[in-house]
Amino acid sequence: MGKTKKNYVSSLREALASFDLKTYKRWVKKYSPNLYKTFCSYTEEVQMGTMCKMIINRTDLLNTEAHRQAVVWLRDHNMRGQLW
Repeated sequence: MGKTKKNYVSSLREALASFDLKTYKRWVKKYSPNLYKTFCSYTEEVQMGTMCKMIINRTDLLNTEAHRQAVVWLRDHNMRGQLW
C-alpha cells in the first residue's frame, strides 16, 4: 500500500480558513510550540471558541465560509462573554 501524504498548511490564514480544529492545532504545533502547550490544556470547546474568535478578528477572512461558520458556532455555543 502507498503512503498517504498529510496536507500541511503554511500560513495561519489557510489553517483558519479550513475551519478545522485539527488543522489549526497542527499549524500551531509546528509554528508556535509555546502556544501549543497552553492551547492543548484547554477543553475542546474553548479551543474551538478561540479558533472562531481568531477567524472573526481577521479582516482578510471577512465574507468567507469560515467566517460565517465561526459566527454560527459562537452563537450556538453561547460564547458571547465567556471567552473575551
